[in-house]
Amino acid sequence: MRPFCLLVCLLFFQIVNAQNLPQPLQTLEFHPHYTLPGKAAQHPGNKPAVPMSRFERFQLIQNGFTFKNEPPTEIKHQLLSQPFPNKNFTLEVLLNHHVNKPIANALYAYEPKTQAPQVLLTYLSPGDAQQPEITFSVGNQWIEAKDVQPFQEYWFHIAATFQGGKMELFVNGVAVENQSVSTSIADNLQLDIAAYLKHEPYMQLANTIQAVQVYDQALSVAQVKQRFALAQEQVDEGELYPNLFHFNAGPYLNVATQTSVNLLWETNLPATAVVEYGTELPLQNKVALNAVSVKSDPRYDAYIQELTLSNLQPHTTYFYKVKLRNYEGQTMESGVFSFQTAVKEGETFQFAAIGDTETRPHVNDRIAKLLWGERPDFVLHLGDLTDGGMRDHKWQWNYEYFAGMTQLHTRIPVFPVAGNGEGDLYWYKKYHRLPNDEAYYTFRYGNADYFMLNSNRSEDQFKPGGEQYVWLEKELTKSTADWKFVCMHHAPYSTDDDDYGDSWQGKSDQGDLHVRQLVPLFEKYKTDIVFFGHLHSYSRMGPISGNAIQNNGGVRYIQTGGAGGNLEDFAPTRAWFAEKTYAGHHYCLIHVNGKTLTFKMYDTEGRLRDFFEIKK
Repeated sequence: MRPFCLLVCLLFFQIVNAQNLPQPLQTLEFHPHYTLPGKAAQHPGNKPAVPMSRFERFQLIQNGFTFKNEPPTEIKHQLLSQPFPNKNFTLEVLLNHHVNKPIANALYAYEPKTQAPQVLLTYLSPGDAQQPEITFSVGNQWIEAKDVQPFQEYWFHIAATFQGGKMELFVNGVAVENQSVSTSIADNLQLDIAAYLKHEPYMQLANTIQAVQVYDQALSVAQVKQRFALAQEQVDEGELYPNLFHFNAGPYLNVATQTSVNLLWETNLPATAVVEYGTELPLQNKVALNAVSVKSDPRYDAYIQELTLSNLQPHTTYFYKVKLRNYEGQTMESGVFSFQTAVKEGETFQFAAIGDTETRPHVNDRIAKLLWGERPDFVLHLGDLTDGGMRDHKWQWNYEYFAGMTQLHTRIPVFPVAGNGEGDLYWYKKYHRLPNDEAYYTFRYGNADYFMLNSNRSEDQFKPGGEQYVWLEKELTKSTADWKFVCMHHAPYSTDDDDYGDSWQGKSDQGDLHVRQLVPLFEKYKTDIVFFGHLHSYSRMGPISGNAIQNNGGVRYIQTGGAGGNLEDFAPTRAWFAEKTYAGHHYCLIHVNGKTLTFKMYDTEGRLRDFFEIKK
């Protein structure tokens, strides 16, 4: 089917299915628009307006209502452009429950004079990935939903209705309970939305609540199911902004060489593209791309475009812009961004190393801003870009990974390896343009060689004679670089408490034994540092040679898995190979100047937590 016909059919299908749905009184969309500071504060392409009060500029400071004895950390006041419906209504909420710490949200309609809430809809996450409690109350009557099952593993569509003295609560299209209420709702109620995020200090309301719709009538059971189906489709496709032509991902740089850089992006609709680029403004060079149309199954395909900008000059600053036109004639521009090609041989350079950005775009945002402040030449990502962004969990790339990291990777290229979070490589390969077969590869930057492995297939590939074992030895043998760095996701050595056996019961292997089969190669070919993630903390180990610490020579192992994932703990006693541990979110910066390497690790407040230097 041709792209235009497919688009028309999809639009017709949505129109027919939406005919029986009433128009909401108001739609409020919440999205964390993360941007870099200062002159780099750009959001690529189109985005919806941020919901705000009618009286935002002149509003008095209000503390809002406490929930479970906690004051709100963020509150959106008086969001409706007209009073809350006082007879019949529906509150509809799309909510992302991908959280590990105790948090809560509340929607309440209240009288401004008496400050008394008459309608209350709350979401409470106990933390530790437990199922939430969802409560709906009108007057002094309430309905509570517990042990409700999410869709797409972490999502909830909530519809709370009130009509003729009867309130009903629906979760993911299923009625939880109904209740008769002997109360009336006052006129001129205002609607506030509050977040209670004390245990997630960088989190925003928009990280959990994605959209709120208010109707001046009670939706029927069939209508609630229709709305739930539309919400499912939106999440399945990873579509950020319904009814708006926009970037679902990127633009996004990866693999910069002295003469080229790879550029990728995804839109929610098929579009033709023109990329303009050059060393100064106005941009003089252009590359055109036709629209891609592979969305035969919206769960598994996307409108992703990629290209390589080539014939560039080494160690040179370039500017670029992506201009798009979809089949409806709508246009969009990314805005102008910058990047730098790889340095020449012998020049100094600096790179960052992070891992496990999974689940927390608000932590990713913090780290992205701190890294931008250092202006590294590129970023190594040690895997688990997502928590579980496999083929049927596309949303984790769009709503989480790209939400937090696009701001950085529009300007700083990334060189990733795959973690178990994207172990099927489906979206990992689609969202990257990497050398070799994209699962594992090598690259040269300055006077260093990098060997990027796929440790998800370590059992059969990392043993002597295995595919990646043979490949790695061949590449290490060829290397004449001053510095050799191996990057993968899983841990040859580990100070973690329970990933490789429960150390609290004395059963730990202190690392992945399959991955450890590569250690003789690291030592034989004098690898300087092995970087990995997987474990959500920081450890510096070694230098190790011959299964012992060596003062001269040996291989250093850096575990940097603290860029967003739920933090983990260490074994009850120190591992013989441990030099430094830190159980907190963090990032690493490595500066290479000829035969001198300086390593620094910082926490998310920008405080130096570890340092070492190597001189050859």
